Amino acid sequence: MNINPKMAERFPEFVGLGLSESEQLRYDRYRLWRVVILVAFWYSFYYLGRLNWGMCMPWMIKDLGITKLQAGLGATVLFWSYAVGTLMSGRFGDVFGARVMNTIGGVGTTILNIIVASLSNIGAMLFPWALNGFVQGQAYAPTNMMITQWYPKAKRGLATGIFATSMGIASVFVWLITGTVVAKFGWRAAFIYPLIFCTLPLTIAFFVLARHKPEDAGFPRYNETMTDSISGKAECIEDCDIAGVKAWKMLLCNWKFVAVAVASFMLYMGRYGLLTWIPLFYAETAGINLKKIPIATIALPLGMMFGPIIAGWISDKFFKAKRYQALTIYMVLFTLIMVTLATFGLKTLGLPLAFGLLVLGGFFVLGAVGLLFTTACDFGGRKMAGTCVGTLNFFNYMGAGAQGVIIGGILTATKSWPLVFGLLAGCTILGIVLVNIVRE
Repeated sequence: MNINPKMAERFPEFVGLGLSESEQLRYDRYRLWRVVILVAFWYSFYYLGRLNWGMCMPWMIKDLGITKLQAGLGATVLFWSYAVGTLMSGRFGDVFGARVMNTIGGVGTTILNIIVASLSNIGAMLFPWALNGFVQGQAYAPTNMMITQWYPKAKRGLATGIFATSMGIASVFVWLITGTVVAKFGWRAAFIYPLIFCTLPLTIAFFVLARHKPEDAGFPRYNETMTDSISGKAECIEDCDIAGVKAWKMLLCNWKFVAVAVASFMLYMGRYGLLTWIPLFYAETAGINLKKIPIATIALPLGMMFGPIIAGWISDKFFKAKRYQALTIYMVLFTLIMVTLATFGLKTLGLPLAFGLLVLGGFFVLGAVGLLFTTACDFGGRKMAGTCVGTLNFFNYMGAGAQGVIIGGILTATKSWPLVFGLLAGCTILGIVLVNIVRE
């Protein structure tokens, strides 16, 4: 078969696979629409069963008569159980695939949110909420594994960036859907109806339509073109060397991966520090009525919608699929925004400027998060991308859980929002140092 130079330049991963030009184009369309876009759309509604705690926190504090520390403990329980769930799902996803794992997550989170909504004692709520965190953790790592099966390292930044953008879109949907329901019908309704009418039916649709790897859809495996990269080297790992717990041992003995994981821990302190506490920040410092909080706080997820896809494209296009340069840019700018909020506060800045800063804060923090997940996929390649992402996500949600207790404790003891934003800036600075030591 004659090779078209233009097609070879556009799709070097297909060279030598015996695909005609029309078949190459069909392959590319399939992996975009039936893999990346499909799972991004599904995941955009998955957070309705997780971020609802933070969105509903002001109502829950008032209705249940709990302290901010107790409310923060609920966030911590979810995040740490999610950490265990995502750690396990990375290995399971490498074996069973995203279709199975994501379906377990979607159905399970619907059931457990309904159970939580039926309870009134904070102590009794924590156990099913912890199980919900574990179940919610079943989706993200297997999904990244699925995308890695379809996209080589040179094009993975954009593909995983599109998917990571769904985290920002999901945050917007939580603000719009959960926010509307909680404002009109209360927090219990916000834990039930969005899951029943959005998350559950879309989970069923995903299971029917998705395909985990090219072979499942009748396509051949692509060629990894960047053979000297960390992703190319991962392709050469023998199956016997990563069987069972050996995969985790291999990762945790890789100092570069551990450094990236610690940087991601720090960044997740910032990501979830904002997502969890921004509604309360507005309520306490701007004097906004509870019913208006969802509208006022939509700035953060609006920025998150666009950060990852642009960051992924930048890393692929300008930095030859290295992620640390774009990571540094995004994390530095996120730090500057946190310092500004810590220094001047909401009343000094005014609502319009604070709104704009939070849009940019969401843009940069989730863009950096998306790049860290892409880096984890690069470390694992097609052999163990799920395990790498799951392990990285374990560190992430340990950080997310830590911020719940730490920030809740800071606010209970000092009521100092500048101290909170200063903490998040400091964590991000440490992350910047680590990714520039690793330089992947």
